[in-house]
Amino acid sequence: MKNLSCEQNEPVRCVLRLFGASALGVQQAASAFPPEWCVTAQCRSRGAETLIALRSENAAGLDKARRSLHGCFAADLYGEGDTDLAAAVVQALEHRRRLLVCADAAAGALMEARLEAVPGAEKVFDFGTQSYADPKVGAQIARRAARRQDAAAALARVQAAQHLVGAELSAGCWEQDGKFLLLLGTRKGCWLRTVYREDGPGLWLLDMIRRAACGLPQVPGTSWQHYRDPVPEAADPPAAQAEVRPAPPKKKRRWLRRVLLLLVALALAALAAGWWFTGGDLTALPQLLRETLHADRLPHSGAKLI
Repeated sequence: MKNLSCEQNEPVRCVLRLFGASALGVQQAASAFPPEWCVTAQCRSRGAETLIALRSENAAGLDKARRSLHGCFAADLYGEGDTDLAAAVVQALEHRRRLLVCADAAAGALMEARLEAVPGAEKVFDFGTQSYADPKVGAQIARRAARRQDAAAALARVQAAQHLVGAELSAGCWEQDGKFLLLLGTRKGCWLRTVYREDGPGLWLLDMIRRAACGLPQVPGTSWQHYRDPVPEAADPPAAQAEVRPAPPKKKRRWLRRVLLLLVALALAALAAGWWFTGGDLTALPQLLRETLHADRLPHSGAKLI
């Protein structure tokens, strides 16, 4: 039956922006909206970013749909309307009074072009002036990483920049064979994620910063480690790994295995007893058993006849 209440008010709309959420999961959550909310949803995804446009015939239904999606994707939902990921990062850093610096020019190239047009970004991001681009600080960062190579050197630069500048967050980047190892250092350790060039490493690094600043969990596939731990070898990005589905596990018949083990143990015990009883000559076992059983029927010395 058609819900007549859905045709009584002017339509209201909103657009929610998510990063790192499964596009299929967002679509399934939207399709589960109750009919009485009078909400229609359209999803559009590009890479790891998903936009969902909501339309309802009443503000109450739209608000319920918005709160429902926020409950399902609290860590992934970064803004509404025209708020892009860079603006969301600046808002998160400013609201929680966090300072972001870059440990190397590669990370600076990913961040600076995206943050320079955001109002207020200079309050929470140094644009390299206090870190890698400063002659004195940059030389100290390079010196602390001089004895390391590749990813280990990138991790050392991140730790050095965070320590020398005193910033809460320090971003780094190391590229090899079209894969970007993104690093985000804090005072206790570092977040790491491997991303292909075509997947937008700059956006992924922005989202890592947003989640760290807000105290939100990172997207699965982003690892955490202490600075003292060795950097793991570069692996394929999680998105590529997800395409390879592991074979379904074989059904375990533990009860059958246990029965067989019990039978084998009993057989070995019987064999050992026969070996001891016959003195090692198992061929004499039938004769000895017959003599033993026959002897039990005869009266032995000291027995009383009844």
